[in-house]
Amino acid sequence: MAEYLFRDSPALLEVTGAKSSCVIGKNGKKYLDFNTGWGIGNSGWSNASIKLAIKSFNGPAYVAPYYYYARWEELAKKLVLLMPNRNYSCFRATGGTEAVEIALKISKAFNKREKFVAFDNAYHGQSLACMALVGLHKDKFGPYAENSCIRLQASSSEWEQTTLQTVEAIEKSDVCAFISEPIICNLGVIVPPISFFKEVKKACEKTGTVFIMDEVITGFGRTGKWFGFEHFGIEPDIITIAKAFSSGYSAIGAAIAKAKIAEAMRFDFSNYSSFGWHPLSVETAIANIDYVKKNCLVKKSEKSGEFLTEELAKFCKPEGKGLCIGFESKNPGIKKNCLKDGLIIAQFENRAMLFPPLEIEKNEMNKAVKIIKKNIC
Repeated sequence: MAEYLFRDSPALLEVTGAKSSCVIGKNGKKYLDFNTGWGIGNSGWSNASIKLAIKSFNGPAYVAPYYYYARWEELAKKLVLLMPNRNYSCFRATGGTEAVEIALKISKAFNKREKFVAFDNAYHGQSLACMALVGLHKDKFGPYAENSCIRLQASSSEWEQTTLQTVEAIEKSDVCAFISEPIICNLGVIVPPISFFKEVKKACEKTGTVFIMDEVITGFGRTGKWFGFEHFGIEPDIITIAKAFSSGYSAIGAAIAKAKIAEAMRFDFSNYSSFGWHPLSVETAIANIDYVKKNCLVKKSEKSGEFLTEELAKFCKPEGKGLCIGFESKNPGIKKNCLKDGLIIAQFENRAMLFPPLEIEKNEMNKAVKIIKKNIC
């Protein structure tokens, strides 16, 4: 008999509830959540302020994209006020993959070029275009248009060579866009040097290449800044957001583009998202942004990240910013072993990653460090 719900791999845990920094399993056991859905739950699970916004909502059940809805404008303004300047416009999306797809479309409409530059085996979404960027599952879903994708290697010891390779590719003036996470979470939390992004941005400006920052994981305080690109002193042409945009309380995303680039999309049916910024999703996103501001979650992420990094550094070499942390592990089963001990973490190959809620308590960080130390080798 066929299974009703298809899964590509067995579930690690049956979840029956979640509260603050913990996920509750079927047996009632609480698991300290240092993954939060790969950086979704920045404001914590069962957040009272966001739940109240949901409960109090009495707006329309649905608004079609071709109508005007005032709360869309309010949310867009909140986002633009978080940007480096006010010359940005927002495109509605339901999540990260759609946000990145929109960013790619904006770029193509802007300069009409074919090629994209991205990091090999990184992650920007589950659509064919997003997977083609990084060569993900090309043995299963390929062949991709390989001539359209220039894939870089991310290595902490080879950034000088990677910088030269990237600038050289962009300066041929046939690249449509460069895309990267500011901190490459999906390769195990790798932090490029400031010089890398500075030189790449300079090359993009020189050649009219669009510079895209994928902030789906790194946004909304995760790195100790509102957005990860702020650590590098750069001004992206397009920023993609999702995940912590609502802290998991609804499916919502956005591509935020410089106005002069966004103008390239001003033609009929250039972008259509049936459920992009659903009215209820808009309420959760607004409530979430207000909560992050009111409760100083960005500063808390910075301070807690410093403490957690210092504690981890006593037995490993952590890398990251704020509460976006990765480190190497000699134990290929570290994620499963930590889960048995009540801690949920993320893992990519030989690197473990931590994305806890931004209001994580010191005693919870100490508990997590103790479990990690036990299982790292």
